[in-house]
Amino acid sequence: MAETQPTLEDLREAASAAWLWDSARGRLVWANKAAVKAFDATSLFDLIDRPFDAREAGVARIREIALTLHRGQAEKALLHFPSTGAVVPFSVTCWMHALADGRLGVLVVQEPEKPKLSLTPDAMAADVVASLPLPVLVLDGAGRFLHGNEAAQKLLADTDASSLAGFLGSEDRAQRLLARLEASALTTSTEHVGGRDYKCVFTRGATATTLLLEDVTERRALEQDMLASQIAALDAKVAAAVPAPAEIPPAHSPAAVFESLGKSIEEAVKAHTPVVAEAKPEPVIETPMPREVPFVPAAVRLSLERTGKAILVGRDGEALFATTHAARMLGHDDVQALFADDTLWTALYVSSSGAALSLVMADGTQAAFACTRARVPWLNGPADQFLLDEMVAQERQAVRESKPAHMVLRVVERDSPVEAQPIIPDLVPQVDIDPPAEDIAEAVPEVVEAAAEIAVITPPAIAYEELKAILDVASDGIITLNEDGVILSFSAGAEAIFGVTQAEVLERPLMSLVKTESRKVLRDYLAGLSGPGLGSVFNDGREVVASTKDGNSVPLFITVSRLHSEQSRAALCAVVRDITSWKRTERELREAKEQAETANRQKSDFLARISHELRTPLNAIMGFSEVMRMERFGAIKNDKYRAYANDIHDSGEHLLALINDLLDLSKVEAGKLELNFTAESVADATEHAVKLLQEEARTARVLIRTSFPPKLPRVVADHRALRQIVLNLLSNAVKYTNAGGQVAVSGLMESDGSLVLRVKDTGIGMTETQLQDALQPFTRVETPDRARQGTGLGLPLTKALTEANRAKLRMTSAPNHGTMAEIVFPGTRVLAE
Repeated sequence: MAETQPTLEDLREAASAAWLWDSARGRLVWANKAAVKAFDATSLFDLIDRPFDAREAGVARIREIALTLHRGQAEKALLHFPSTGAVVPFSVTCWMHALADGRLGVLVVQEPEKPKLSLTPDAMAADVVASLPLPVLVLDGAGRFLHGNEAAQKLLADTDASSLAGFLGSEDRAQRLLARLEASALTTSTEHVGGRDYKCVFTRGATATTLLLEDVTERRALEQDMLASQIAALDAKVAAAVPAPAEIPPAHSPAAVFESLGKSIEEAVKAHTPVVAEAKPEPVIETPMPREVPFVPAAVRLSLERTGKAILVGRDGEALFATTHAARMLGHDDVQALFADDTLWTALYVSSSGAALSLVMADGTQAAFACTRARVPWLNGPADQFLLDEMVAQERQAVRESKPAHMVLRVVERDSPVEAQPIIPDLVPQVDIDPPAEDIAEAVPEVVEAAAEIAVITPPAIAYEELKAILDVASDGIITLNEDGVILSFSAGAEAIFGVTQAEVLERPLMSLVKTESRKVLRDYLAGLSGPGLGSVFNDGREVVASTKDGNSVPLFITVSRLHSEQSRAALCAVVRDITSWKRTERELREAKEQAETANRQKSDFLARISHELRTPLNAIMGFSEVMRMERFGAIKNDKYRAYANDIHDSGEHLLALINDLLDLSKVEAGKLELNFTAESVADATEHAVKLLQEEARTARVLIRTSFPPKLPRVVADHRALRQIVLNLLSNAVKYTNAGGQVAVSGLMESDGSLVLRVKDTGIGMTETQLQDALQPFTRVETPDRARQGTGLGLPLTKALTEANRAKLRMTSAPNHGTMAEIVFPGTRVLAE
């Protein structure tokens, strides 16, 4: 890459994060302010002192870059550092940079984020379309014109066309274009309309299709004139090179003419070519004309490039697109060279999806690939997508099993190839160098010495390291065991949980890591997995207590599963999770629940006791006030005394109702309310309540109406509680309904078999918030129209009694539109007749 490497001084105050890495040690030696903030550090010294795991994705990638990067070369990369809390990988550019001790490090600079364009509002988009100089039309699915900007209106002014068929003058042509549009969201065509040539670009959206028209008449004419000029010039050159017919003897054949012409040209070339002594003839290399790479929108191209996969797209053998990774994998310098490889594209189209495919590389060698073929939408119609995956791992495994690993060092001279074949054991790759002939003797020992330092990493080892790195990222501990429960591997998460390293626990039984009281649980769990019982099928895990290295106890949840791989030395895999926080949360919730239950029980006991204590003096007050009001022991000559006695009696009745409600509510909440469930009729309970409230309703001038079907089923409920529920609902309805209003009580059956008792009034009503407050104990709703006073316990007690009878209370209300209360008895509480 041709990017200029910045200096540390340039990057010190830059907005983009920059780090200088000691790749050999996996440590940071310098960072700017933005980099310190990006790694969530407090200062540069804090960041320099921070250790990094060599297996972390970002650190490992920097080490790989350091092995291939040269001075002055820049390389793009994605670096991910989960240990710093970064969720998204950093997109960076890397350069080689000298460290203070003379060694080479890696300078990493984060790329600035590209600004994102916001979506254009509908009104703004309409203004933009209206101001376009090109005609733009909007079509429906049938090809009818729905909308057009000013330029489109001028174009259609002389045609009176209202559809695509009318504009083109051909119904068949319009239908073919619409059919192409169904297969592809974008299609183009050139149409000749009204003596003009128009380039039509159709873009299909979710609800309509956009047609962009471009007049290309003049451009087409210019192209034809230029082509005619080129053809005329070519004809002139051919005529000048070939002798006139009069100069050719009639007896000569056409073959003799061309032979004579060829000799003349050859003699002319020799006459004008200087002779160089002992010059070797240079080979004639025919350079093919570069094939034009088809246009692909940037959004599509970038999205496919970001996958990092070898993707090729073609249609009927024609190359349409290829990723840069595909070109490099097949040995080409760039995508344009890959497009010129006709052999490759022919081989792709004779392959079948999912099969192994042998392809010729750019250097003439063959390589095996796994090819996956799929049909994808593309410009101007569907295309074929080929996904290539190099089958290197399988080939190297086969070579390793068939013969010992070795490396052939092939030294190539510039003019003639000379092969030297020193064998270096345990090395697989083949290294090619191309030095001058006089440097071969010096180059071979250096390459051999450098190659001897290369560590052998066979494909199984690579797979193991990758799998171990993946498992070490997990916060849960992952442990593999043999049949006897002996530890074979220990992940980094397990090391953090138990506080020990893998070397300290290998070949030790897992039982030794748990407390004594948990060993029987773990032993029975492992025994159940090995047997034929249900324990091996319903594997729900166990809770155990582990002992850490420092003697602390850690609650764990362990799940063990059997491994069915015949090649694996491990027989069991255990996943261990630290549930200390869960246990703490569970204990806190249990304590909070117990405290709430204790407080509620104390409240209920207090209400029950205070209710009984208040009844005794209250009975005396009501009895004496009743005697005084009735003038049993003589007339009360003062009217004020008589009024006071009535007030005392009314207040006593109100207080007694409050105490009774308190006592009933406390019994329900404490679970001590004794209910005797029998078959009850909601119609009879309603009739009883209406009789009790008839006088009060007549005084308030409120009409009570009832409506019950003749064969309404009975319900399972407590006799006294059901009458209390109906009485409370009717009393509230009468109390909060103005004069002239109505209260309707009805019963009905719903489709799911439940029975509903409905009490609806035309009273003052409540808002949703007031309704929720009214259902809370000791809460009285205050409104300007609510002049009557209540105890604040009627609706809460009704709700509690309803739920105690296994029913449900539903209420709806609106200000000045009344209230409707429904007692819903489920089908299980309704008796069949």
